[in-house]
Amino acid sequence: MTRTDSARSVRPWGALVGTCALVALVAVWAFQTVFSDVGVPLGRASTIAVGMTLQAVPFLLLGVLVAELIEVYASPALIARVFPTRSVAAIGTALLFAFALPVCDCSAVPIFRSLLRKGVPLSAATTLMLASPAINPLVIASTWYAFGSWSLVGARIALSVLVALIVGASMLAAPPRALRDPDGQGHGEQCGCSEECALPDRSASGVLAATGRSFGRILPYLMGGVAASTLAQVAWPVSSLLSGLPAPAALAFMMAAGFALSLCSSSDAVIARSLASLAPSGALMGFMVFGPMMDVKNVALLSSQFRSSFVARLFVTVTAVAACVVGVSWWAGVLP
Repeated sequence: MTRTDSARSVRPWGALVGTCALVALVAVWAFQTVFSDVGVPLGRASTIAVGMTLQAVPFLLLGVLVAELIEVYASPALIARVFPTRSVAAIGTALLFAFALPVCDCSAVPIFRSLLRKGVPLSAATTLMLASPAINPLVIASTWYAFGSWSLVGARIALSVLVALIVGASMLAAPPRALRDPDGQGHGEQCGCSEECALPDRSASGVLAATGRSFGRILPYLMGGVAASTLAQVAWPVSSLLSGLPAPAALAFMMAAGFALSLCSSSDAVIARSLASLAPSGALMGFMVFGPMMDVKNVALLSSQFRSSFVARLFVTVTAVAACVVGVSWWAGVLP
């Protein structure tokens, strides 16, 4: 079986699950009065869930489309040629690209691997991989849309940049001995962008088809986040366990939620905004800073391409640095 035949045989289970969840959600919302009449109070939950979904889906779809355009028309080899050879200067260039590249974490990891193959310093490639899903234009727009506060947007950008710089500098100060196993394979279908990502279809129909596939794969993660957030708001009052946690525990809880939910960074601010009545601002900031940099999807993808020792070091470093940076900023009272 050829690669194309194999790609065509892949069933879009993500799209099927996500679409079924969307249809079920709209149906519950449309017939909430009927459910209430039979003693099933789903009115508030369905309203919350539909509202969050309608807010998040446009940003998610736009983010996937732009990411596909970059994957097709801006090759990692082309990007690699503009990086300075000096590591410190390359880190600065990585930050500039991070602001300009509206990619989600699924796309950041394949670009990270390609940049390393082309000789970009590990410190710069790491900085770009961590920063781009957290500070790109779509994330900035969605964060402002969700919270309506430029000071909060600025805080998210500043903290994300600081975390990415520290982790990138740690790779420069103490480089890992080896990144890949000798028998490491190509990313192929695991890259999270497209089954045919090695030979992208540059036609408009090809880009739209790839966008649809990627959107379908990511949609179930978004619906999971909507479900978890809705459950939290319906089941927990403001004085609930989350709100009553001490600051360090609340921060740890929300960082763990960001890791487990694996939301697209272009829509996670909407989920965070829905939890604003349950979690303090510092914990929400931890959710928005840490989640785009390190989540379940990222760890799985990194593990398929690099040594487990490198993935473990990256995970521990990002977690520790994000907790310290956000925690100290929260403790110092500089967060909005």
